[in-house]
Amino acid sequence: MSVGWRREEEAVRRFVQSVAAAYGAATVLADAPRAGDAAGATEVRVVLPDALAAGVDRVDLVVSWDAPARAAGAAGWEEYLAALARRAQKALLVLARNAERPGQGSSPDTTALARVLWQVGRVRQHAYLGLPRLVASSDVVEAPAGALVRRVARIHAFVVDTAPRTPQARRRLRTVAAGPAGA
Repeated sequence: MSVGWRREEEAVRRFVQSVAAAYGAATVLADAPRAGDAAGATEVRVVLPDALAAGVDRVDLVVSWDAPARAAGAAGWEEYLAALARRAQKALLVLARNAERPGQGSSPDTTALARVLWQVGRVRQHAYLGLPRLVASSDVVEAPAGALVRRVARIHAFVVDTAPRTPQARRRLRTVAAGPAGA
């Protein structure tokens, strides 16, 4: 079993590195050591989830490991992801337990997670990680994926581009950046 976990850790590390390289991320913030290995970045900081969501300085890439489980309250994870997106100048990488895998407990389903991520930016990449070798020869399988991959992958990864490209996108992201109404 430890071999599978090491393979999963390596897949996460390589995926974070590929996203950091693709976005030219020089500064990276992560809410867990498992999510914070972005070799090549000039600065990688791992901070507690509360400090990450509450901070004001912006960085190129924000990496979150299992945000739905880290935030308190039923709707807390949605606000937590919005707060993380406000910190990300280029991209937000969300690594979460795969809700399509049986036995994942109270993880929000993929549709709920995607809805929140589309509100804070554009989901550019959607992948499954942590697959047994019998299912896939690669550590990362891009979506859309077959039913077997969706049911056995341990991790679901989303890359959200947070840099607005159009005037309408800039307005929407300014609204999200302002935080919840009445707060």
